Amino acid sequence: MNQSIQLALSYPMDVVRASGLLSSLCTCQAPSGVFDDSGAPDGNYVDVSGLVNIPCTAPPPSDARIQATEVRALAEITAAELHHVLLDNYYPAIDLGWRGGWRLMLGDNDGAGNLINGFAYDIMGVESDSQEQLTRIEVKLATL
Repeated sequence: MNQSIQLALSYPMDVVRASGLLSSLCTCQAPSGVFDDSGAPDGNYVDVSGLVNIPCTAPPPSDARIQATEVRALAEITAAELHHVLLDNYYPAIDLGWRGGWRLMLGDNDGAGNLINGFAYDIMGVESDSQEQLTRIEVKLATL
């Protein structure tokens, strides 16, 4: 392969990493795999090895339009907060694992590379670019 082409393809993500835009962190979590006596999952999650405290940015999907994501019912209000998360690199394991019930803990960087003020988001989809330079994740936080 022509080395200058490979360098040119990696340059945009090098610029993004150096810009300071990736100011948040995320951690992928999978269901614990533990079941209670009735056979139901215990509802706990564990960090996925190699996918912890990944630098990212997580803006709403688009600031050019208003998102109508609130659904009202008689006894409750459900609001969905959507984010399009750009990770600092290519992570093919996320694309392979998210359909198994993974979630994404998304929060702030404490300055020492640790995730703080995090919330658990449902992973709605994962995509990577054709040059394997980055991974993007669509996530949703639903609240009552």
